[in-house]
Amino acid sequence: MIVFSNLKIWNNEKRDFEVKDVEIDYDPALFKIADPEIDCRDYLGIPPGIDLHVHFREPGFEHKEDILSGAETALFGGVLTVLDMPNTNPITDSVKTLQQKREITKKQDIVDILIAAAITEKNAESIDSLDDYCDAYKVFMSESFGELMVNEDKITASLNKLEESGTIKPIIFHAEDPRILEERATEQSHYKKRPPEAEAIALQKILQWAKDYSSLKLHVTHVSSSLSLKLLELANIPNLTSDTCPRYLFLNQFSELDENYKKVNPPLRKEYDNQSLIEALSMGIVDMVSSDHSPHTISEKENEKPCGMPGVQELLPAVFTLIHSGELEWERAIEAFSTFPSKLLNIQNEPLEESFQIIDPYTPFTVDSKWIKSKAGWSPFQDRMLFGSLKYVIKNSQMLIKADY
Repeated sequence: MIVFSNLKIWNNEKRDFEVKDVEIDYDPALFKIADPEIDCRDYLGIPPGIDLHVHFREPGFEHKEDILSGAETALFGGVLTVLDMPNTNPITDSVKTLQQKREITKKQDIVDILIAAAITEKNAESIDSLDDYCDAYKVFMSESFGELMVNEDKITASLNKLEESGTIKPIIFHAEDPRILEERATEQSHYKKRPPEAEAIALQKILQWAKDYSSLKLHVTHVSSSLSLKLLELANIPNLTSDTCPRYLFLNQFSELDENYKKVNPPLRKEYDNQSLIEALSMGIVDMVSSDHSPHTISEKENEKPCGMPGVQELLPAVFTLIHSGELEWERAIEAFSTFPSKLLNIQNEPLEESFQIIDPYTPFTVDSKWIKSKAGWSPFQDRMLFGSLKYVIKNSQMLIKADY
């Protein structure tokens, strides 16, 4: 037994921290702890993160990431639940492939891995048959990584089926209009190929679907532009939620990052968009944060130049950095990475004193090769200083991590 004494731990009911002594079990064969009481007066105890958008790449692209490496990367970011996306090989869009991925997730038991099913051209009109096998649905309104684009008629057909079935699973949208992308296909820069208008026009269609299918939970992921924020602020539709990612809060077209490494869908925007998104997150116009952890290796980024970047380990430190700078309040942050994602994904959370993480919110750390756990081997926040270094992770009253940084 170990005691974390003087720990300021989050109280969901009071929506504030309270000082407590918390006892947990640990395996002395795994962790060398000299003193059974650890003074945590300079630390905070907060809920573990829920990341509703990761690509752990297995099956089919295990050289980029796999279930084990992805789970470890999430764990060392203080994230204990993730929703894995369907653009693997084979695509996760049938009972067979959902069952296959469910078996793959059993390779580890540290992080809870939920599974999203792709709505595709071939399964849209029978999508309700997957409801017992998946935790969410993913809609790609345009091509991104993998051939998963589905047209508007098929999306409507799938929403009809899901409404009839009475599903409570969320339908998550990658919002980029394919017609705009086609019109801009000859542009030289990635940013101009996928402009903010593509996201905004797709979002307008999602807003209409949210109104038409009010019993369904619709969610727009990785909102990237201030143009989209105006639509979300005006809409205020109860069954529609949204998230953005640290990359869109901190990085932009002018960030000191090689162009190949900047490539991601939707693209990084402008500094103005960074600040607008931070303000929207703070105000609750954007409800949640996710990472869109989409790793590619260094070799791939320098040669084939695919779109995507790691992010699950960086998700919470980026949020904590916004708190440290005074741009985000703790109550709003915990809603964004824990409370609201758990509601969206129908998760029954463990009591906080049984599953939580302990962080140092005051001392900065540098994102370097020692810190990075992903198989990708790089981070879009490389060499940056972030706040909220992880000290301990506890799940079901058992210690999983005693960090050295």
